[in-house]
Amino acid sequence: MLEHEQPVRLGSRAFDILVALVERAGETVTRETLMARVWPDTIVEEANLRVHVAALRKALRAAPRCIDSVAGRGYSFVATVQRHAAPVIPPCAPPCATALVGRAEAIDTLAARVQERRLVTLAGTGGVGKTAVALTVAARLAGRLHACCADLSAAADGAALPAVLAASLGLPPGPDPLNDVLALLHERQLLLVMDGCEHVIDAAAALCELLLRHAAGLRILATSREALRAADEWVQRLAPLDCPPPDAADIVAWPAAALFVRRATQAGATITAAELPAVADICRRLDGVPLALELAAARTDLFHVRELAARLDAPLQLLHGGRRTAPARHRSWRACQEWSYATLAPLERTVLARLAVLGGEFTLATAAAVAAGADIRPAQVEDAVAALSERSLLVTRQTPAGVRCRLLAGTRAHALALPRPGEPQAAAPAPGRQRAATA
Repeated sequence: MLEHEQPVRLGSRAFDILVALVERAGETVTRETLMARVWPDTIVEEANLRVHVAALRKALRAAPRCIDSVAGRGYSFVATVQRHAAPVIPPCAPPCATALVGRAEAIDTLAARVQERRLVTLAGTGGVGKTAVALTVAARLAGRLHACCADLSAAADGAALPAVLAASLGLPPGPDPLNDVLALLHERQLLLVMDGCEHVIDAAAALCELLLRHAAGLRILATSREALRAADEWVQRLAPLDCPPPDAADIVAWPAAALFVRRATQAGATITAAELPAVADICRRLDGVPLALELAAARTDLFHVRELAARLDAPLQLLHGGRRTAPARHRSWRACQEWSYATLAPLERTVLARLAVLGGEFTLATAAAVAAGADIRPAQVEDAVAALSERSLLVTRQTPAGVRCRLLAGTRAHALALPRPGEPQAAAPAPGRQRAATA
């Protein structure tokens, strides 16, 4: 409750009395009804009610007389009451009409996690399909939780997040969007999908913690290329689609190949059995990343599948022309990589550029030998490798001999295409962005 835009302090009992009277403004609410409403499980004396009504009248002293006593019966709220409809929170956009390929298990797991935990982050590399999976989960839970989606890529920086979130929730522009959001969510049961957190990761983590503290009925499903590292966060990693190995007998049984064939067919191509080995090669060279596969499949209107596979030495030039309705970062493979690269600290960019000369798997010792120098210590290289892995630009696997690392194909192609500096420059992680080594 505000008085001249300033909050008025009320005890919880007095507030409950005020709500009961305002709900039936102009009517007489009996003492028995008020006591049953305010003290539902306790027998109290009428004097208790009189004390709290007196406190309420004192709090409302600056306003015209609001509460009249009705002798022998109860009280009536007699001031003018304006009723405002609660804002309608826009629902999430529906997911794609066709079922996602190879994502049934991930969707099942994520839907269960969202019902168990209040903050769940779906993390994975750019173009892996995080948004599509999150929207599918929101649609599945629609019967239990109203869902709203906020595209955080619209925020120029962390300071703009409250305004972007307020607009996504259907609130009009205001001088204090954060307070508007907190007031709207205070008593709501809502699943909030916060999509694309990675470029404002620190502000997004802080905002999630704040929202969850003030809105008991709120659940958040965040998508990001790295974990938020917020309090009580549950992280689920979304891996690329499984690709057929070179000796696969049934190539289309593998999700990556099935997605490519489906999208190529939709684009008007006919994929014959003889062309399936080339399809498998395309899947492996693109690491099974759905966006890359869809962009490649769209080029079958111009290139034969075998020719397409041969041209993947330059994927950034080849893979473009995504859906017109897709976010700008998903309309080409180059834009997707640039979006990820922009989140890196200077040290991480330097190490990435140096590691790009390694075409296959490598160890941490090899990474240090290649990327360390007068400007970067081996321990800093390990920190940068850990950061690249956390941000889903580099994959690691455990072997009996130790950890082996590999840059994802799109990440490596983008790093190789970057201008090469004349001399190595000293670099340090951006404030608050340094990561501990994982190996």
